[in-house]
Amino acid sequence: MWDNLWKFETARFKVTLDCTPDDSPDLSWDETGETQAKCESGEWVCVTFRVRVMCDGREIGCDYLGNSVYADVRDFYREHIGIKALCRRDGCNYGCYFTDMVHEAIREARKTVCSVPWLRSA
Repeated sequence: MWDNLWKFETARFKVTLDCTPDDSPDLSWDETGETQAKCESGEWVCVTFRVRVMCDGREIGCDYLGNSVYADVRDFYREHIGIKALCRRDGCNYGCYFTDMVHEAIREARKTVCSVPWLRSA
């Protein structure tokens, strides 16, 4: 079951961020066992995120990211807030999976709109 964390809507389009528990996470990178212990205790959760673009109720673009560990899943989309200012301040180029996923889902949606005539005519 997917839980909605964020959405943006216009008259015909909706972009959503949802998450669902990751039932079989790959924590092989967790050399100390700290992450696994915190996930087992419930302090942290491992989830799969999904960004979808919907047009008139139909999915036309999406992107997924699994094996994501957070104490609060809302931090996943909060990370992008202020990231550009931080990049300018530090002289670095920080990335954010949330904005990357939104861009990818919208890129896929644009391709779908271009290839499906009934979407453009409504």
